[in-house]
Order: sequence, then structure tokens, then C-alpha cells
Amino acid sequence: MHPPPDRQLPEDRAIYGSKTSAADKAEAAANSVDAAAVQSWFDVQGYTFAEDLLSIYLGNNDAGFENEISSAQFNQIMQSGNAQQKVAECLDEIKEQARQDPQIGVTRDLTSQWLGAEETEGDLFYALGHYDIAVGSSTTVIEGKDGLLAEIMYKVYVYDFYNYDKKQLEALSLNIGNTLNNEMRQLEEAGWARSFRSRGASTGTMRWFDKL
Repeated sequence: MHPPPDRQLPEDRAIYGSKTSAADKAEAAANSVDAAAVQSWFDVQGYTFAEDLLSIYLGNNDAGFENEISSAQFNQIMQSGNAQQKVAECLDEIKEQARQDPQIGVTRDLTSQWLGAEETEGDLFYALGHYDIAVGSSTTVIEGKDGLLAEIMYKVYVYDFYNYDKKQLEALSLNIGNTLNNEMRQLEEAGWARSFRSRGASTGTMRWFDKL
């Protein structure tokens, strides 16, 4: 079992080091002060996941750096009702693949596509906001007395590209996640921060067994 291929990176993402004039550097210096204030605010709120990811972003790692979502952070994501719904939809997709091509008695790797999930509040909102969930499985279809059965052994995968989209001025608000969005993006354009991929997976294998 395995996750699907990564999504393509967004075309409108910030280009690292694309704006490095003296004025850009001065703006980045001011924005870095605001970034430190955001980290302190996350700490006060107890938003440890968001604080960790922002620290990695500001750590300005090498190109191609990837973050591994910890098991505790993964479990935090899976406690979200939205994430649970996406897992159910991914399983439904795998069941449909099995129905369309049963290959009775043959164990196969069947994988869902990435499904976009969204959090709207709390630590997960500031840490991830929009992210992707998929299910990878080893699936076996069995001929039962009343029709086809399926045993699906599966793992859940989470993927996120941590970056900052450019917000239009009218979209900005007192919400700290929106107000400072463009400032955090400017840090990457100035070469003071860098976007990165985050990945996580369930530590154990889960089982679904029922009629298709």
C-alpha cells in the first residue's frame, strides 16, 4: 500500500529569493518581527502544531526539505470531523474500484486520489488550513453467499504544501492568519523563509471487511 503521487505545486506560489532589493530586505526585517510575534501568540494559545510548522518555514531550510508529521500531530488531524469524512470518502473510492474490477481472490494495491480537506479554526487551521488526505490499501475481493465481500487493509496518508498564498487586500481581516499572510509570503520572496512539503501516515494498518 502506498499514497498517490504528489499534487503539483501551485503555480502562484512565492518564488524563493525573487525580491532581494534593499527595500525588500528592509520589509523582510520588519515582517520577521511580526513573525516572531505570531510565534509568541501561537505559544500563548497552545497551538503547538502551528508553532512548529511556522518555525520550520522561518528556519529557511534547503530546497527540497520535507517535514515528517509526527504521530501525535497525525492523531490530532484524525480527530477532526472533516478529516474523518475525507477518510470515509477515500475508502468509498477504493470500494468502487474493487466493484468495477473485482479480480476475486487476488490481493491488490488500490489507492484513492488525494482529497482536499480544510480546517477553519484552532491549531489545525493555523498549522494546515488546506491539506490533502488519501488512503492506500491492500484489497482482496471474496465471493460470498450473498454477493461480493471485500477485505481492505489500509493506511491513511496526509500531505500538505506549507506556503502562503497572496491575499487580495479586500480579503484581509483582523484574523491573524489572514492579516499576516502576505507578510509571511514576502519573507520567502526575500529569501528569509522557505515553503516545504509535510507528510504523515497512520502508524498501523486498519481493516475494513464487509459487503461491496
